[in-house]
Amino acid sequence: MMEKCWFEKVVIIGVGLIGGSLGLAGKGKGIFGEVVGVGRSRANLEHARERGAVDRFLHELREALAGADLVVLATPVQGIVTVGQEIAPLLEEGTILTDVGSVKEGLVRELESSLPAGVHFVGGHPIAGSEESGASAAREDLFLRRRTILTPTRRTDPEALARVHAMWEAVGSLVVEMEADVHDTILAAVSHLPHMVAYALAGTLMEMTEDYPDITDYAAGGFRDTTRIAASHPEMWRDICKMNKKKIVEMIEKYEAVLEKIKFQIQGNDFAKLSRTFQEARSLRKNL
Repeated sequence: MMEKCWFEKVVIIGVGLIGGSLGLAGKGKGIFGEVVGVGRSRANLEHARERGAVDRFLHELREALAGADLVVLATPVQGIVTVGQEIAPLLEEGTILTDVGSVKEGLVRELESSLPAGVHFVGGHPIAGSEESGASAAREDLFLRRRTILTPTRRTDPEALARVHAMWEAVGSLVVEMEADVHDTILAAVSHLPHMVAYALAGTLMEMTEDYPDITDYAAGGFRDTTRIAASHPEMWRDICKMNKKKIVEMIEKYEAVLEKIKFQIQGNDFAKLSRTFQEARSLRKNL
């Protein structure tokens, strides 16, 4: 007989790629008992149940949340605060609330101030995913050897933090803890900026199609690899830009400065410096 589950009843609000994968992984590792899914799309929820990511699904929040010891907010990031504030009065004392949002500072501040006494929030962000979305894209091994960042504050309950930390480790993540502000700066550089660049590159080609209608026929591996993430959900990235606006703009400016340096090196026939610039970038890429 399996040992007692770490979380007897888990409610996942937003059973997409991340939420669905967490359901699959938690069930697969035996750390989740019953998993209840909540979401807007009945078809997606039914698919999540068929795949085993959730045991059942409900649309009525009060019924879904009754008796939950862990609630995971896995909606698009803009909706996490809204949904968290909506469910706050329905959460029972002792419930742990966590999230998977890729922007943390404002989100953590808003949710911590919204929860009733005895409900414990732990901000989280698994750095795993793809340009695909929905329960159909969920994978039990999605978090394997991927980092998950937790962003505790002075108000975070130590036991709740330890349990969420252990949960992510159990599904294969390498868990680190840092301040929410630091998280948002780092993610603006390593995740949010690359998406802006990919969208800009794809947009550049789009603008050229008026003069060169078949230009995309010649886009080979370099362009395809560099713009792969431009296939990500546009509304999701719009919301990330809205919530991490200041830091994303700062990273775009840093990128513009480096691109300007490369442009000047080309214009000035300074190919020795250009070669060093490329070599430095190559070394960083090889070390990833």
